[in-house]
Amino acid sequence: MNNLKIITATEARNKWFEVLNWVNTQRKEIWVRKNNKIVVRILPGNEPMIDNVEEVIARTRGMLAKKKTYFPYQDDKKVIFREKTYMKKIRLWKT
Repeated sequence: MNNLKIITATEARNKWFEVLNWVNTQRKEIWVRKNNKIVVRILPGNEPMIDNVEEVIARTRGMLAKKKTYFPYQDDKKVIFREKTYMKKIRLWKT
């Protein structure tokens, strides 16, 4: 029973992506219980998609370092002026 985790259907619904990540990384199965009956078994696939977080960070490190970001209205002075004046009119907090 060490390779098994039992959760409720509500918990599975509210934490679906956490459940999938747990099954993928821990390589253990989850049983989903509804009205005190086991209705679903979630089993891990053939191989995990992500082995560990450090590996993902190492693979993606520096991918965006030399990428130039583009603000869609950076060349349009009229749009920038209109947005600035509009944002001045909107007061989210009263001071």
